[in-house]
Amino acid sequence: TIHNHEPLEHSTRTLPLVHIPQAHWSNTQARCPWHMGSCSMRALVWSLACIAMINSQVHAYRDGDFVSTARKAQFHEQRTQWHDLVGHHCPRFGHDRLVAVPLPQPAAPLGEHEEYKIQLSFDGDRHMTHWLRVMGKGAAAVPVIEVVLRRSGEELLGSSAKVTAAPVAYQHMHPSLVQEWGNATQWPKHLLVRYHWETHNDVDLDRGVALLLLAGLLVTVVLAISTARGAGPKLAQFLADVGEDWAGSGAGAGTGAGASA
Repeated sequence: TIHNHEPLEHSTRTLPLVHIPQAHWSNTQARCPWHMGSCSMRALVWSLACIAMINSQVHAYRDGDFVSTARKAQFHEQRTQWHDLVGHHCPRFGHDRLVAVPLPQPAAPLGEHEEYKIQLSFDGDRHMTHWLRVMGKGAAAVPVIEVVLRRSGEELLGSSAKVTAAPVAYQHMHPSLVQEWGNATQWPKHLLVRYHWETHNDVDLDRGVALLLLAGLLVTVVLAISTARGAGPKLAQFLADVGEDWAGSGAGAGTGAGASA
């Protein structure tokens, strides 16, 4: 039992240093290549992890998942902020569908030939359409935005869009929609958006080749560094041996010259 008034004694003994012969150390390094190339192996693992992280940044969708969509409008020479669409107005991954997106009334009334444009954004602003004119001079009486979404496996590759006129048969089936777009004071107006999916090769050859080239380059650099680190002691020993040989030959030449004299 240690009482409070008894000071603790600290040991002042030091451990003896153990000298490891250079030959033993070289043999140990030769038997343990992992120790010699630990930094190189860590660099290789870190590089492969970075490649995997970059490749995993792409959002993977399952069949039928909703793809996040937002809209932005332009009128009166001004642009609104992005507004997210609700689920039943968004595209579903891999499924063609037709939706009617309501457009709210602008704060100030539009003129007879004043333009109203819209822009769509998909997958968290990763893919955006250009500005699409749905009202104004030269616009269709009942516009339909045709959106083409490109997919590869579980990935959304891109999008494109154009404005067309609603078929006459569809207009006859929905006279209220024709009246809505024909009356400049009637809001909100329901904009027809047709989503169509195109499936490309499941294997992205360009990205696969790029990743393979990057991985090969990193492995080559790591192996070169590891080889240089491993050959360093041998090169130093070789230079030392050559220096000793030169020194020995020089001393021998000097002794021979003295004897002949």
